[in-house]
Amino acid sequence: MKSLIIDLPNRRTLGQKYGDNTLKVVMVLTWIYLCIPLITFAAWYVAYTFFDQHLLLLEGYKEYKTTTSLWYVGIIAAMLVFVLAWSKGNKMLSPEKEALQSRGLSIAESSRYYQQDEAQVVQYRLLKNMTVNFDEQGKIIRVAKNKG
Repeated sequence: MKSLIIDLPNRRTLGQKYGDNTLKVVMVLTWIYLCIPLITFAAWYVAYTFFDQHLLLLEGYKEYKTTTSLWYVGIIAAMLVFVLAWSKGNKMLSPEKEALQSRGLSIAESSRYYQQDEAQVVQYRLLKNMTVNFDEQGKIIRVAKNKG
């Protein structure tokens, strides 16, 4: 009697080997996906136990009432203000300030480039989702509003 393919893995075809390995990967990923709620529950339980033991039972919250913690909060707030001021200053003093504030081509430039009337360009800019068809020369031949 001839043995089953499962008893002789070297007789499997390449497609059967790929199928078997793909099925194994899918099953392992499914098992991990199904275990994520259990892992999340365990992490939350450990965090709650740590919080309860160190901050409530051992009164670790008293450390946060000292002047040292006020200095830490002050330093963190100063760093936040510094980073926000730095980003605002870079934005204000940037040589590309005009480029950052502009919204692209004007309506007149767009109408000349696409060879369309300015009224049509205004209507096109009001559309949020559209399909544009061009001819071989790059001229717009049809604009259709998409549903969405």
